[in-house]
Amino acid sequence: MHFLDASMAGDTFLAGDYSVPLVLLSLLIAIMAAFASISHVDLMRATRSARARLGWHLNGALALGLGVWTMHFTGMVAFRLPVAIEYHALLTLVSVFPAVLAAYLALDVISRPRPSFRAILLGGALMGLGIGGMHYIGMAAMVMEAAMAYRPGLVLLSLLVAVVMSSLALAIPRVMGKFLHEHQLYQPLGFKLASATLMGLAISSLHYVAMAATRFPAGHSHEVALPGPTLNPDLVASLAVGSSLFILITSTVTASLRQRVELARLEAESARLQALELDERFTKIASRLPGVVYQFRMAPDGQLSFPYASEAIRDIYGVPPEAVRENADPITRIIHPDDLEGLLQSIQESAETMSTWGHEYRVIHPEHGERWLQGNALPEKAADGAVIWNGFITDITEQKQSQEKIHQLAFYDDLTGLPNRRLLDYRMGLVQAASSRLRSYGAILFIDLDDFKRLNDTMGHSVGDELLKTLARRLEGRTRSVDTVARLGGDEFVVILDRLGNKENEAAQRAGLVAEDIQAIITQPVNLPQHEHRCAASIGITLFQGDVDSREELLRRADTAMYQAKADGRNSIRFYNPELQRRMERQFRMEAEIRQAIDSDQFFLHLQKQVGGNGKLIGAEALLRWNNPSLGMVSPMEFIPVAEETGLILPLGNWVLENACRILKDWEQEAATADLSLSINVSARQFHQKDFVRQVQRAIDEHKVSPDRLKLELTESLVLEDIEDSMDKMEQLHALGLHFSMDDFGTGYSSMAYLSRLPFDEVKIDKSFVQNAARDRNQRDWVIIEAIIGLASNLNMRVVAEGVETQTQQSYLCHLGCRCFQGYFYGRPKPVEEFNVAIKSQFHGTESS
Repeated sequence: MHFLDASMAGDTFLAGDYSVPLVLLSLLIAIMAAFASISHVDLMRATRSARARLGWHLNGALALGLGVWTMHFTGMVAFRLPVAIEYHALLTLVSVFPAVLAAYLALDVISRPRPSFRAILLGGALMGLGIGGMHYIGMAAMVMEAAMAYRPGLVLLSLLVAVVMSSLALAIPRVMGKFLHEHQLYQPLGFKLASATLMGLAISSLHYVAMAATRFPAGHSHEVALPGPTLNPDLVASLAVGSSLFILITSTVTASLRQRVELARLEAESARLQALELDERFTKIASRLPGVVYQFRMAPDGQLSFPYASEAIRDIYGVPPEAVRENADPITRIIHPDDLEGLLQSIQESAETMSTWGHEYRVIHPEHGERWLQGNALPEKAADGAVIWNGFITDITEQKQSQEKIHQLAFYDDLTGLPNRRLLDYRMGLVQAASSRLRSYGAILFIDLDDFKRLNDTMGHSVGDELLKTLARRLEGRTRSVDTVARLGGDEFVVILDRLGNKENEAAQRAGLVAEDIQAIITQPVNLPQHEHRCAASIGITLFQGDVDSREELLRRADTAMYQAKADGRNSIRFYNPELQRRMERQFRMEAEIRQAIDSDQFFLHLQKQVGGNGKLIGAEALLRWNNPSLGMVSPMEFIPVAEETGLILPLGNWVLENACRILKDWEQEAATADLSLSINVSARQFHQKDFVRQVQRAIDEHKVSPDRLKLELTESLVLEDIEDSMDKMEQLHALGLHFSMDDFGTGYSSMAYLSRLPFDEVKIDKSFVQNAARDRNQRDWVIIEAIIGLASNLNMRVVAEGVETQTQQSYLCHLGCRCFQGYFYGRPKPVEEFNVAIKSQFHGTESS
């Protein structure tokens, strides 16, 4: 660079002028380039990739640098001298690098969220010097018939203007941005245009101040010492236009991308505000809830933490939320030692099954001591394999205390603290269940104090209460932990003894020893206020095994035994005799129920098919059923023995006979059932009545049915009970036309010798043989069945196999020669109406086919 000096005082200087449109164009190019580069800042901030950020940084620097360079040479083309001007190509291209470097530094500063003033001043100085360097290198590239000389003062001023204006341009985003945000005046586009305009003015001001600092002495020439071609102004203008197009395209692209980034930012900001609002609402709601709203996480390695917990965790656990955000150890350390294992196990089970977690547990609160908590949460699987629960924890200490009070009032005696009747009933159920499972005996001891009323009447109820409390403590102290001592009320106590052994005699002996021990401690003197009292007690004992008998019944028996002890002189011990009492009560209740059932028509008949070998229906067996309104369906195995023992089998048997005749009469009216026979069971007591034959004949005559379709089933034991009477009655009934079937043949006395003497038409093989034989064809049951079939065949008797339930059984019985069958394989017993409908439907279906 050459500066003006005194030797140039007489030189003539060339005067130049500017093309105003080109000057304005240069200013517009500078502003446009600055805007494009500033738009890159948004893209740089929006990306998370370091490589993409660097790419946008370099692209923005190139856009701004080329803009500065283009503005410079556009300004140079706008400046006209009376001599021809060309530009050295190499220096012209080299001049762009300082501009790009300055632009890179400028973007580095303004891309920071809050750059320091030191960074702004340093960046402004480097940017100003870079633009200055670009300008003066570009000036040095001029080749013309005139020299160049610079005014030193204006040169310094141009650099100072460049530095100051650059610093101001870099400071705008921080200073003005903060101000506009605080006063809610911020507009992104307007803010960027203002920044770009100031930066464009900074670039332009340096150029035109520097041009004013340049003088062109005539009579000299300015050449570049470096070899290389030169560029004429038109070509330089073309390069400037190309650079402008690049800047325009870059501006358009970045503007479009910036708009997208801005929209994304606005959406993100909107979402953030909504999230903040929701979070604020959630926090406000959570703060008003009487418990902890939380998120609990179990990492794949088992690490526990609370990523989120509401402020209520301070009250519930005594720890702040941030203390357990990464590690839940501060909470696990205060879990009650007895509850920690169960709590962790419940969490693990919920994680394995992904089922809802719910648990009650205790904590040792740093300030409030032991507290009861209840937690509930829903689990979900995280992408990293962790399990996350979202839920709620509440303090239920007061609820637990209330429950404990209620439990105490509900299940314990208020005076003695012993279990009351309600808890006694529950404990008895547990002991009975254990007795049933272990097949061991237990015992109920019913204790009643003798002459307690006299003590209450003479000494007062407060003295009586003290006596009861003292005796309660004695009883508890002398029984095992598995036993229960309860107070029923007044002066009555009950002791449940558990696990007395598997043998009844041993259990009775142990129960008796315990009763004697209890009696001994009761009779020991009791120190009462101003009085020493000796008690006496009567004790009743009943043994039990399993849960066959109700708890009320066991208490009743022990109470009965206690009253027996009192009746025998008091202060004694008596056992209850269960067997006789049970049998008598059962028979009494069942007898009363049967009598009522007969009067109220609760009995009814079911019919079960009897089929021939070809599957054709040949008859049915009438089976007595009882539907008790309170007991439901009562098994014949229960009521038939009672009916036989009490004689009620006689009216029942007569009822069956009458209804069987009615059924036969109805069958005669239908083609489907006209040829069917009906079998009824006759008990021994009914059969051996003196007028049994007359009863049967009267029923047949009354209903006018054909006697050959009625079949009486008699058991072996019935016939052999009085063989002569049986033969006589059977012959009389056979003469009337009735048929006989020997029921359950083979289960009685094996009376094959009598079989040929009795007028049986049919033998029924008991179902126990059929079902046992089905399990193994080689066992002797099949041999017995085959023998029965062979014997009956030789005696011209029909054989009916009962209890046939499978095709295999039916096939094998056919193979052995049996041709008639009865069992579930052909149909279960059905009510009469349902049986008739099914038979008619089957019959008409067969006819139509």
